[in-house]
Amino acid sequence: MKKSAIILCALFLLFASCRKDPTPGTDPDNGGSFSRVTDTPRAWDGNKRADITYQLLVYSFADKDGDGWGDFQGLKDKLEYIDQLGATAIWLSPVHPAMSYHGYDVKDYSKLNPVYGTMDSFKDFVRAAHQKNIKVYLDYVINHTGREHWWFSQAIRSADNPYRDYYIFSDDPRSDISAGKIPMIKTEGTSGYDSGQWFTVSTTGNKTLVFRLDWSNPAQPRLTVSETEAEAEDPGNDAPAADNAKYLYFGDGILRQFNDKGGGQYELVTDYASAWGFLIRTSATQWNNKTKYGAQSKTAAAITYGKPFVLYTNDNPDVVYDLQLPGSTMFHSHFWTNWFADLNYGAVETAEQSPAFKAIVEDARIWIDAGIDGFRLDAVKHIYHNEFSGENPEFLKKFYTAVNDYYRQSRDHDIYMVGEVFSGHEQVAPYYKGLLALFEFSFWHRLQWALEQNTGCYLAKDILTYQNLYKQYRTDYIRATKLSNHDENRARSDLGGSLAKTKQAGAILLTAPGSPYVYYGEEMGYIGTKTRSDLYVRSPMYWGDSYTTSYTSEIDPALSQTVGTVLTQQADTASVLNVYRKFSRARNTYPALASGTMTEHPLYNDKASATHPQLAAWYLTGGGEKMIVLHNLGKEQITFSLNDPLDKAAVTLGNVYMQKEKEGYKMKMDAYSSVVFTLK
Repeated sequence: MKKSAIILCALFLLFASCRKDPTPGTDPDNGGSFSRVTDTPRAWDGNKRADITYQLLVYSFADKDGDGWGDFQGLKDKLEYIDQLGATAIWLSPVHPAMSYHGYDVKDYSKLNPVYGTMDSFKDFVRAAHQKNIKVYLDYVINHTGREHWWFSQAIRSADNPYRDYYIFSDDPRSDISAGKIPMIKTEGTSGYDSGQWFTVSTTGNKTLVFRLDWSNPAQPRLTVSETEAEAEDPGNDAPAADNAKYLYFGDGILRQFNDKGGGQYELVTDYASAWGFLIRTSATQWNNKTKYGAQSKTAAAITYGKPFVLYTNDNPDVVYDLQLPGSTMFHSHFWTNWFADLNYGAVETAEQSPAFKAIVEDARIWIDAGIDGFRLDAVKHIYHNEFSGENPEFLKKFYTAVNDYYRQSRDHDIYMVGEVFSGHEQVAPYYKGLLALFEFSFWHRLQWALEQNTGCYLAKDILTYQNLYKQYRTDYIRATKLSNHDENRARSDLGGSLAKTKQAGAILLTAPGSPYVYYGEEMGYIGTKTRSDLYVRSPMYWGDSYTTSYTSEIDPALSQTVGTVLTQQADTASVLNVYRKFSRARNTYPALASGTMTEHPLYNDKASATHPQLAAWYLTGGGEKMIVLHNLGKEQITFSLNDPLDKAAVTLGNVYMQKEKEGYKMKMDAYSSVVFTLK
């Protein structure tokens, strides 16, 4: 019995030792001939070969002056951080004066939002970036402005205002679209009409008006509006709120209390100046419980001077619409909000002759003179209404030419422009007829799927499929690859919070063909979803010092505990930040990795998916060298043979082991590990 117990114990110990996970620097076979693969990269010569762009939101990045908002002085002070990531360019979120924090509702293209600093501080930042061989790209919104842009303020003054042609106006949009009278929507015909994209605006200007309210029948209150030469008798809103009080609401929250004439009759003589119409309210503070009175629909919202209008109300205030005075018209906003007003370039064949085109090109020249190196063009498939026609690519070609012609007057190379077509690669491809560079959303969507399904064998095939499609439109295309951006959930959140998958997603981005974009915080493993608001994917950069912004309190409470600070991640060699730094350094070191041509591996590809579906493998060739890229997207260690003439490991992620065989090598790769070899 004693001998048997000894034998059983020995067998248990042997079994347990065989089940141990490999530890760094040791043989996973516990005495076999496998050895741990370690990085032995060439020394970097300081040449940034890789075209890596770092996207940041100025307001959330680095606060120098202590007001809680990011600024250009803070950004300048943190340029060393961006430089250490190997970035060759910075894409700035909109920096113009705007109606909201995010800047995509521009009020003036020619100016700088003062919260970020002065034009001098902007130019100082650009010079400092150039000293580190970092270009600066400016976000430019060319399909719409904010409704508070001074062009729009001029346009709504009258029908014959010279700025009227800058925007899309119509008194009868459905009929005008059907008749082909609106070139920006013409190619869609009657299907181009969407009532949710048209908003009423008054062009009557300043008037003194008499508002008479008949509340004798509360079920059907009536309003009569008349013009008058009498002097305004505005009571303001000083009277205490009462159950029978009635208010005129217009403009930017302007509230005027009616005079109670008795017998359910109310009257107000007031100076009226509002582009957005007006409402009647029965509460000075509430918008619910039928306190909001107006029209039942946009089309029924127009009143006639001197004619009673029956007011409409509802428990849901969102279905009560502003009343409009005579002389109102409608403007187009593709994004279903009256905060935006679509720019009007007319027929695409003559777009460059339109006043809006000339004006937006002229404002672009201001930023070229300030030193910027390119533009990121927002929502380019929404410039012309029909995103599937050839209108938008043709327009983009005209816009690029006009801006580049000016740029080349002071530079010896072409300007860089990258367009956002928020769609899959099939819809993106035709836009290469207009621009050299376009964002590739399909790359991230497919990579996310691959990591979720632990399947890497299709990645090379997918990427090559995208490339072959783009070649049909232009051979010098630039794929702006990315994971997440400011309009999407953070990559780590979409990967279920997995730290291992987050690291590997960054490693794949930086070892795949294309010109990668890194959204700030991605290199830190930020979390954040858009389920509550955009602010949750635009959180402050946690520096660990006084530069951290505080512009918003809408931050995932788990963020700081999840990612730590830049200072703590810098000190952790295994951090997400250091993974990004290591792989970007490798990409900048090796020409093949930076811009090489991709080919599938002959053994490990989609055709051999049943053998090792977890394995993503491809070659990159360029600059007189060839490299092999290997990623195990599986959740377990894999073992496979490799017949390639391996030389040295340029960069690794996680644990990778190799064993020399008579012909080739046997490889072991831990879950979510990566390695890139140079080949002999």
